[in-house]
Amino acid sequence: MVVFAYGTRQCRSQWKPELIARGAQRHMEDPNAIELPAVKGYAVVLIVVWILTFSLAAMPAGSGQESADDTRLDYAQTQRDILKFEDVVNDVISSSFSSSPFALVQKAKGAYLPDYGISVSFMINIHRAVVNTPFGQIRSKVDAGPEAKKRRIEELKEKLIRVLMEKGDSFRQLRKSDSITIVGFFEDRVFPDEPNANKTIVMTASKKDLDEFGRKTDRYKEFRQRVKILEY
Repeated sequence: MVVFAYGTRQCRSQWKPELIARGAQRHMEDPNAIELPAVKGYAVVLIVVWILTFSLAAMPAGSGQESADDTRLDYAQTQRDILKFEDVVNDVISSSFSSSPFALVQKAKGAYLPDYGISVSFMINIHRAVVNTPFGQIRSKVDAGPEAKKRRIEELKEKLIRVLMEKGDSFRQLRKSDSITIVGFFEDRVFPDEPNANKTIVMTASKKDLDEFGRKTDRYKEFRQRVKILEY
């Protein structure tokens, strides 16, 4: 039996007896001969199958691969790395506010966030002029003018950026796409009954940049430009 496949309405309208006879004669002369429209249709099917196969093979691993990365993460080691990083941040804060022992309200605490990286946050009161204690009120003698406060915050911010550069690469389990963020909450309440004038600073560096610039003090300016800083 001979089947002639025509893929267009125009071809079907040309199914005349002489065309069928011509096709039968051609088939008898060459049994492997196939009408051109059928060849075109078969070729189109092959192209579509090839494109679909290539697309599936080229698809990125996606969330499944990321989930696998998180599964392979050693959380115990990550926790140890976070604790070491917290200690460094707390030491920097203490040295910056050594003259104000009550400035640190909440020590640095960090956590690993899947699909993000590491986040470490702390809270300080930039100036506690009056602190209530069981033994009465303690008044700070440190200069707490607007310019002094701004200067102290800027100094601490620069020190923390250096902490990111010098210690951020210790989180070796993180992926290149992960980030390490330090969040500082600054309270600015002079007296207990006065309203707060708070400030938040968020400093973020990617794991990729930390691996590239980590511990390279001569490239601090380049690293400083890569760090994302948000203040509000």
